[in-house]
Amino acid sequence: MKRLLQSKSLALMVLFAGSLAVQAANIPAPKDAEKPKPAIELGAPFADNAILQRQMDLPVWGWSKPGTKVTVAFAGQKKSATTDKDGKWMLKLAPLKASFKPAEMLITESTGKKVTLKNILVGEVWMASGQSNMQWLTAKSVCKDLIVEDKNGVAPIRECKVTNYFAALHPIEHATGVWKNGDYLTYSAIAFAFAHKLYEELGVPIGILNCSFSQTAIQAWTPRVGYIDAKDDYSKALYLKTLETDPSTPEHKAAWDKFYQDIENTIKENAELVKNGKPAKQIPTKTPGNLSGNRDATWLFNARLNPMIPCAIRGAIWNQGYANMGEGLVYYNNLHSLIRGWRKLWDKPELPVYFHQFYCPRVKGGRKHNHPSIGSTAEMRAGTWLARDIPHANMASQIDIEGAIHYQNKAIPGQRLALHALKNQYGKKIVADGPMFKSYKVEGNKLIIEFDHAEGGLVVAETQTNSKSVAVPTVIPNGADKVGLFSLAGEDRIWHPATVKIEGNQAIVTSAGVKAPRGVSYGTGGIGFQPNLYNKALLPTTPFIFYDHKMVTAKEWPHDPIQIAGVVPDPNMGGKVYAYRKMPLLSTQFRDNAVFQSGVPVTIFGSAVHDWGHDADGEAVIKFSFAGVEKTIPVIAGMKRWQVVLPAMKPSAEPKTLKVTFTIDGEVIHERTVKNVVIGDVWYVATPNLNLEIKGNPASKGIIRVMQRKAKGGMAGRARPYSVCVSTTPLNRFASIWADASGSTLALGQRLASKSGNPVGIIIMQGTASVKVPGQKKAKRVPLDLKHWIPNAYLKQAPSLMTDYKQLATINPGNDIYDANAKRYMGDWKKLWGEYIPQLIATKKSARWSPLGTLSVAAECRHHRCLTGLLRHDPLVWSCQLKGNPFPLQRKHV
Repeated sequence: MKRLLQSKSLALMVLFAGSLAVQAANIPAPKDAEKPKPAIELGAPFADNAILQRQMDLPVWGWSKPGTKVTVAFAGQKKSATTDKDGKWMLKLAPLKASFKPAEMLITESTGKKVTLKNILVGEVWMASGQSNMQWLTAKSVCKDLIVEDKNGVAPIRECKVTNYFAALHPIEHATGVWKNGDYLTYSAIAFAFAHKLYEELGVPIGILNCSFSQTAIQAWTPRVGYIDAKDDYSKALYLKTLETDPSTPEHKAAWDKFYQDIENTIKENAELVKNGKPAKQIPTKTPGNLSGNRDATWLFNARLNPMIPCAIRGAIWNQGYANMGEGLVYYNNLHSLIRGWRKLWDKPELPVYFHQFYCPRVKGGRKHNHPSIGSTAEMRAGTWLARDIPHANMASQIDIEGAIHYQNKAIPGQRLALHALKNQYGKKIVADGPMFKSYKVEGNKLIIEFDHAEGGLVVAETQTNSKSVAVPTVIPNGADKVGLFSLAGEDRIWHPATVKIEGNQAIVTSAGVKAPRGVSYGTGGIGFQPNLYNKALLPTTPFIFYDHKMVTAKEWPHDPIQIAGVVPDPNMGGKVYAYRKMPLLSTQFRDNAVFQSGVPVTIFGSAVHDWGHDADGEAVIKFSFAGVEKTIPVIAGMKRWQVVLPAMKPSAEPKTLKVTFTIDGEVIHERTVKNVVIGDVWYVATPNLNLEIKGNPASKGIIRVMQRKAKGGMAGRARPYSVCVSTTPLNRFASIWADASGSTLALGQRLASKSGNPVGIIIMQGTASVKVPGQKKAKRVPLDLKHWIPNAYLKQAPSLMTDYKQLATINPGNDIYDANAKRYMGDWKKLWGEYIPQLIATKKSARWSPLGTLSVAAECRHHRCLTGLLRHDPLVWSCQLKGNPFPLQRKHV
């Protein structure tokens, strides 16, 4: 496996929980990355069309053979350096003046090699980082309407980014940087709006180092050194994870020795389990350290940002999207770690960093989020606001910007970041902050709020909803009565809608439902385009929520969900009920209108744990009820599955109800009720297609039902009994359902029912696989072979399927093949930590190495559809021989 692939592809280690796999995902690199390498290898920021930082020492670096003298000539300066034992050289040019005149930088080696960088400008350089909303292109936003005129034919705003690497476990330095020269529609929209504002005000070239990538969390952009000095347990835990993937540390040895030992112990335990006729266990695959790919700590920093350091920059900007919105207040800790790490590695303790407060995601149906909130998104915003305590850093609010995941209006957010830079780095006498909560006092039924940054008084405005143009807030004269974002709470802690009266920089808030206010909330549920408070500079008020003069947090507030006057809390939207909403309490086949097999014991089963696999925090109990059978099942530690074996039942079309309840400390956490269950004959029909040309029997009035599988995932190498159970409710779009049969299935069921007179349930074992056709772009769908429907353990009974059995045995425990594969898996990890990673750390560049093997099955064998989950309630499998006349049907034991 390659951690990083050079030139035409990138690689990302993906660790699949529950499967023993380490795989590389190839991602095509931009065409820029395919340009030939220069004769001399230079640091990523040094390429044609670069903009260099003015007015400060300018590091220039690269690599050659050890002991080589390298000379850099630029703007009348000539400086030299000699490469060290690792082949790296670095020198510093003296501070330069801003210049729009394209210049050349000549780099020569004592070996005679040389390279000339062309069209170099000098101005202001800022680094821009974040996830998809920072990466989002100008062409796809309102920023495309921002006009930039060339200066004497020279593009004044340029953008540079690393083009040949995506993510790395440890920092790399050798990377390719490409500067875009005036193709503004391909720039980061937010960074372009930021640079555009600076250019308008400063009149000098503006360079952006674009270090952003989609679907990445803030932890991924944080260097390891950012966590070293952290005082909080959350950040310390992240630091420990990064140590566990550094083979030079004792933390690594301790964590991985335990990981290997746990695998060895499981192999030994499985031998005893199999010997005693019990099912074997999967080996543990939750690896130590920060090995969750692009969302885990340091990965994106290591590959896309570290190669830019120590390029001279004035400061940095940061925009956060959805990846961290579920983490709440710890975003405060994350911002501290991020900025602390950047400053250490740039060796700039006062490096300016400006960041956004999360915007307002669009609400379905256009509803307003006017109620107070202490949910994770609201607390993420609060954590961002609190992080303003970082010296030489500040926040720009975009709470009045509404949109989808990738909102259109990125001009205003980018420009608001620029206001901080213009004020603090360039001495402009402007307002950069919107109003922020300072304090409040209570006078009778009035709660009077005082704000910081409200000089000149508060005003009411709303942001234009036109997403196709640069939206600016529009003042609503005397518009206080239009603001519906305030709430007050009294002694009972129930929040009531409130009205506001504006007097200068104060807001006087009252509510008919609160005679003696103790708490106030503003905009914590989101603001968006609706009327809200601004200062005279038209910068929005930051949301806040306080009670008894202390910030309200979910951890300390007694009510979950928060109580709103006139609103009945939905128990499914908070607490343990919400946490367990995806619990697969019942397995796939147990749905409304199900048909259970008559004449044999039937096993009803499901999961006894949270859908993430962890045990309940408290005394958990499962209560079962069906057809007069009542069971109470205590859930003990380590119990993953519950089951009830029903006695053999007679055929019956009388509807029955199955009810299963999961409680923790007596509270109902999850409940499933399955209605209209009948008892009859269940048939599993394996067929490439169901065009059986069977004539139906209209005289048959019995119940004929078929189970329809709606889940996306249809194939797996091992049994997945809960794979199609539930996402949020039993009625979700991916759940399997029982429905009245039709077409060929109905005709088949009618023939069966006419023989027995019993209700009939049919489960079709049918599917297709995608096969490449030579000479054609589009793959062809072909029916799956019968072998795809045979449970793994029984493949070896057919000599012709022994190869398939061996392939699947590698990932299904309880056999020698699996054990050997598990040991090889450990060996691959040891090779990774013993060979490749030390090389990566030492050279700080990607190295070619052999792919790690995996415990996943071969590609052609991944199409096995494991029916184990469907069959466990019935020890008999019914299969249909469909040669010529479809009858007689034969019963086969499994």
